[in-house]
Amino acid sequence: MNQYPPKWNKILSLSDLDEVIESSKLKPVLIYKHGPSSRESLEKKIELESNWSFSDEEIDLFLIDDSISKDVSTEVSDIAGISNDFPQIILFADGVTMYDESQEMISVKKIKLALKIVNRTFRWMESRI
Repeated sequence: MNQYPPKWNKILSLSDLDEVIESSKLKPVLIYKHGPSSRESLEKKIELESNWSFSDEEIDLFLIDDSISKDVSTEVSDIAGISNDFPQIILFADGVTMYDESQEMISVKKIKLALKIVNRTFRWMESRI
């Protein structure tokens, strides 16, 4: 069992999405877009959950259900400048897209690396001010 089971927060509206992206200015956020009727999407979610190794202090985790919030799913892809797909992850920090991945390319190992780069980048930027 993983040390930090993921705590999914749902994004149900465009205003929720705006708040989540704004909150990434304080702490990185990872959005997982999925289609619950898709076997691949469910398997990837289970894989993420079973390998999750981040604490709540490191990152906030959000979920968009494409079958319920198709407009939000499309909008987050537009904001990130990527094609609308699922399953898909998007890492936001400081209000901008820092990393994204789709389908079988999604892994906790890659998220960990992307988060490490984001954290080092922001520490470096803060030290220059």
